[in-house]
Amino acid sequence: MSAVEVSVVCPVGVHATGLAASHREYADVLARTGCAAEFLYVIDGPREAASAEVLAIRDARFPVRVLRMARGFGEATALQIGFERARGRLVITIPDRPQIEAGLVAQILARLEAGDEAVVTRRWPRRDALPNRLQSRVFHALVRWAVNQDFHDLTCGLRGFTREAALALDLYGDQHRFIPVIAARNGLTVTELRGSQHAANLGLRLREPGVYARRVLDVLNILFLARFTRKPLRFFGLVGLALGTVGFVISAYLAVQRLLGFSALANRPLLLLGVLLIVLGVQVTAIGLLGEIIIFFASRRDAPEVREVAPAAEEIPGTHAGPSHELRHG
Repeated sequence: MSAVEVSVVCPVGVHATGLAASHREYADVLARTGCAAEFLYVIDGPREAASAEVLAIRDARFPVRVLRMARGFGEATALQIGFERARGRLVITIPDRPQIEAGLVAQILARLEAGDEAVVTRRWPRRDALPNRLQSRVFHALVRWAVNQDFHDLTCGLRGFTREAALALDLYGDQHRFIPVIAARNGLTVTELRGSQHAANLGLRLREPGVYARRVLDVLNILFLARFTRKPLRFFGLVGLALGTVGFVISAYLAVQRLLGFSALANRPLLLLGVLLIVLGVQVTAIGLLGEIIIFFASRRDAPEVREVAPAAEEIPGTHAGPSHELRHG
């Protein structure tokens, strides 16, 4: 069995800064807990400045492992690689830039030891620039509408998991922003802790318009994954029905006009639009049907995860299971 109890995973991306100082803060907290820990830094592509800073980290208390991806695959992939390479039974993720006070790590470990499978954090109170707080509220309002789950700081990178829970996340793309949502969707117990916002995290953060457009697409992606992954016909069928209905109404209106002699159908672009919408509605609905068929056959191989929460009577010391010890739920 590995002597490592806690693996600390840090994805090093394009916004990485202050890595050496951040490492000292988290290492000092872990040293006070007395846990045997390791640090894994996963560098997302050829980031020379961040790589040099990470490779210069020296810590006599904890081993420091550095992994580098050949090119930039994103923070979610970096986290997934870190989870797969982690040797500890508990996994802590830390951000590659100051966000929240490191002292919260001790509380995270305590919650995991108490039985929680996933622990996420929230910067509270928020003391950064007003535009930062406004765009955060809009983003979380969209996510709340999409998945009906009330998390307050999805982008805070300080989190904790059991190793099994971390591997079950199966991250890709830009899903690192929705880790609490994915964990809850997987049936894990998720606890949210409040922590003081780091003094270096108070500056104004504005992105180019393309970044905000991608965030909206990410929300739509998590909406589909959270609600319609196992029932795609509900999503595609609803869209197809809406398109087909509009097309049918347009076509019926034109047909009534033609039958009553009010107007001819020749040179009526509206007719082409009505027919196009009907055809498009049928095609979108067909996509949903194909998805249902694929899931029907795949579900026979993809069995749900089942965990035994109570041992059988014959496995409990001092008990005897008789022939009538069958529990039925009606």
